Amino acid sequence: MISRLLTAVAVCAAIGLGFAPAAHAQKGGNGGGSSITIQVCNNTNDPANVALSYQPANQTNFYNEGWYTIAPRACRDLAQTTNAYFYAYAEVVNDGARYWGGDFPLCVEYPGPFAFWSGNSNQCARGQEVRQFVAMHAENWGVYTWTLTP
Repeated sequence: MISRLLTAVAVCAAIGLGFAPAAHAQKGGNGGGSSITIQVCNNTNDPANVALSYQPANQTNFYNEGWYTIAPRACRDLAQTTNAYFYAYAEVVNDGARYWGGDFPLCVEYPGPFAFWSGNSNQCARGQEVRQFVAMHAENWGVYTWTLTP
C-alpha cells in the first residue's frame, strides 16, 4: 500500500515539474459558473508572450489580443468566455524562433500590444502577420489551463 502511494506521489510530482509535452491544456472542472477562464501557465525559465483569439461573453465575433507576458514559472488568467472554442499562440520574449503554435492561422501585430475584432476577410490587415495558433476546446465551465513547457 505504501509502495503504491509513493508511486502515485512520484507520478504527480513528475507531472507538476513539467515532464509533459511542449504545450498541453488542462480542461476546467465543473465549478466556476457558466463561463470559462482562459489561463496560461509558463513552466519554462523564459518569459513568454501570449496572443489569444476568443469570443467575449455576449459577443458573436472573435476578439484577438496580445501580447500578454507570462513570467517564468508563473500562471496568469487572461480572458473569460462563454464559448468553449478559442485559440492561443505563444513565443519566448525576444525570440520568435521558439514558440508554441498549432495549425490554425490567425493574425497578430508586432510589437504589440494589439486588440482587434476578427473580420470576414482571410487576409491580415496592414501591419499584421499570420501565426499558427493552437485550437482549444473546453469541455467544462471553470478554468481552462494551457501550460507552456520546454
